[in-house]
Amino acid sequence: MRVPTSQPVTATRGRFTQEKRGIECPSCGCQHFRVLSTRRSFGERILRRRECRHCGRRVTTYEAADGA
Repeated sequence: MRVPTSQPVTATRGRFTQEKRGIECPSCGCQHFRVLSTRRSFGERILRRRECRHCGRRVTTYEAADGA
């Protein structure tokens, strides 16, 4: 099965699907988050603590800093 390669492809439960952009809450699937704190991590990464606006679950994300 061929999937257009304009976006990354992910295998989930034996099927190939288009990968969604952004992050998704592992508990409720919501994509709306509130940023609680931001700080620099080791290397050129940024650590952000986020909270789901729907269920309140907190997640940590690591992002690459844009070198401008």
